[in-house]
Amino acid sequence: MKYNVNDIYNCIQGEGVLTGVPMTMLRLQGCGVGCSFCDTKETWSLSENNKRLSFLDVKGVNPLYWEASQSEIVSELPKGINWVLLSGGEPANYDLKPLVNALHDNGRKVAIETSGTADGFCDAGFDWVCISPKINQRGGLSIIYDIFNQTDEIKFVVGRSSDVDVLDDLLSKVTLKEGCQICLQPISQSRRATELCIKVATERNYRLSVQVHKYLGIN
Repeated sequence: MKYNVNDIYNCIQGEGVLTGVPMTMLRLQGCGVGCSFCDTKETWSLSENNKRLSFLDVKGVNPLYWEASQSEIVSELPKGINWVLLSGGEPANYDLKPLVNALHDNGRKVAIETSGTADGFCDAGFDWVCISPKINQRGGLSIIYDIFNQTDEIKFVVGRSSDVDVLDDLLSKVTLKEGCQICLQPISQSRRATELCIKVATERNYRLSVQVHKYLGIN
């Protein structure tokens, strides 16, 4: 398999259930969801003009990408971090099982964050699956309802009360994996959205995700 790699770097997970866990971020290039609030828009395009021949040519915040096999990716992983987090872009656009197998063979645990619009993570052997459902975004992509029985976490971005209604509608249409946890994430660190998320999380025993990495000023 070949995967288009935008970046690889060590970080602290700042969102969701695994907040605070050191991870190696593996960003795959390409996404058609089109979220207006996306903070990694440089990972959207797969223009041939941005393809490069090595990881050294693409690392950092930019729209460049490197086409690599799973073994080539493993060779570029920093040492010492137990977890690898696949993000993007939309990583589930790829068949991820060969990559997950290679990462496991390298002694890593593997997590993914995906939008719920692609199914390349299904039955791939992930240790942690987070779906952050992106509904009614500019790209016009539909949510795939029957993949939610493989998720450990739903992380939903909330800006106003109508977003909670959208989440409720989604939850009425899917079957969740036993033990799946629901996290509410205030959009863009908005104080009003944060207060709303705290209120709803308290009422429903959901969790709050506050993008700790942004408050700390780290990646």
